[in-house]
Amino acid sequence: MRERLLVENHRGTIVPRTLGLWLAAAAVASTLLVAWAQPDGPVGRAGWGATVATILVFAAGLIDDLVGQGPRGVRSHVRALAAGQVSSGILKLVVIPGAAVVAVALQGTGTMAVRLAGVVLIAGCANVWNGLDVRPGRALKFALLAMACLIGVPLDLLPTLPLLALACGCVLWPDLRERAMLGDGGANLLGFTIGLGLFLILPDAWVIVGALVAVALNVVAETFTLSRLIDAVPPLRWFDGLGRLPGGKT
Repeated sequence: MRERLLVENHRGTIVPRTLGLWLAAAAVASTLLVAWAQPDGPVGRAGWGATVATILVFAAGLIDDLVGQGPRGVRSHVRALAAGQVSSGILKLVVIPGAAVVAVALQGTGTMAVRLAGVVLIAGCANVWNGLDVRPGRALKFALLAMACLIGVPLDLLPTLPLLALACGCVLWPDLRERAMLGDGGANLLGFTIGLGLFLILPDAWVIVGALVAVALNVVAETFTLSRLIDAVPPLRWFDGLGRLPGGKT
């Protein structure tokens, strides 16, 4: 199994896709810590459900990592399925939206339209962060930036957040130094958590806007690519390059 977690990075160096394991452990530990700190609450069904959904998303991504090379991108997985080939990516296409449906349903708030938009937002973010994990440190840096906007999210609804954010900071250095990568499991976990956090903190109208943005970014990822978009915007290109080793692809 260890060999299957090894992958060639953008420079051609073989590195392990194991940083996501640390993030998953941090998400579980964070929930347990929040529950222990306040035994009479605040973690209820919604909080525990969010944690279980997050770990299921991570597991689906990890399976995709372990299976190895196959179709990349949503369109490629759908085309493979149409041709009779069931890829590991199809598992993610089922698990991630399904986990998002459960997580949103357990929150018990919002109209049907807002809940549907929330599912799109969460699943869309999970796939966007998977697309960001193609350069050292990129997915983690943008995750930390997004998590800084989630400070007001109630811990009873998203108890995975505190230690997960801390873990992102801890594993950023080995990612930037090209000693390890997140892998699909870690990247999907980050995007799912951020999407759920945005659903919880944004006003209803902005949840719908966020869902549209997530869909647009996924379309860009499938066509123009997120790397080209980042390179085309100077502030994003500068932020993306912070801390990265010289050489290799930008």
